Amino acid sequence: MTPEQIQHSAAWLADYRRRGEAAPLLPAELRPTSLAEAFAIQQWLFIELDLPVLGWKAGLPGPDKWVLAPIASVQQGELCLFEQKSEQYSIEPELAFLLSTDLPARAEAYSEAEIKAAIAVTHLALELIIRPYSADAGAEFLDQLAAGLFNQGLYIGPALPSQYFPQDFELVLEYSGQQQKFAAKHPNDDPLLPLYWLVNHLSQQGIGLQQGQWVITGSYAGVLQVPTDALVKLEFGTLGQINTQCSHNAVIS
Repeated sequence: MTPEQIQHSAAWLADYRRRGEAAPLLPAELRPTSLAEAFAIQQWLFIELDLPVLGWKAGLPGPDKWVLAPIASVQQGELCLFEQKSEQYSIEPELAFLLSTDLPARAEAYSEAEIKAAIAVTHLALELIIRPYSADAGAEFLDQLAAGLFNQGLYIGPALPSQYFPQDFELVLEYSGQQQKFAAKHPNDDPLLPLYWLVNHLSQQGIGLQQGQWVITGSYAGVLQVPTDALVKLEFGTLGQINTQCSHNAVIS
């Protein structure tokens, strides 16, 4: 793809996201055909929308997958707001790592010890999920990577009392008088592994991480559905709980 095509792809996706709508599939000539092209579109999408990079979502990569996207919105408090209006919203229960220091891009790889030492505190969190493409669009992984891998932003819950990161626990979800229990387990066992990969992968792209940014590394229970405007409680085993209310508010102008 040419730089002009990459920018055109980002502008297409940005137009639909501003309106809070799921997009049809990009025209064939504007769809990414490589990880590098998809990542370039993703970066231009943030420029088109004039969004800050407040953090990153990450997962361990595969042979033909980079699992990463910037986070543009961080929320806390009584309400958890979504851009797209819906009768129910999608959330993912995660841990969010807050960085205490910059990790600038450099030629030498960061060690696991250096990266772990850069974590100021860890919070319970929810990844807020959006659908960049309409359900029948036929979007594939590269299309989703270009659009930000379903990430609208992050809801921050309470801090963990220590830097102990469990592999699994019982997750209890309650709303509208209903209760659901899940055998929650991190997809990579150690929730720090995607963080280690992210820091060094971005560094190779000339991108550093900054003090005050958040990083999430994978859902402990996949995607959970909650109804709009219902009071929601998520109990993360003995780690603590999140109490909030998911509702609609178009936050991108």
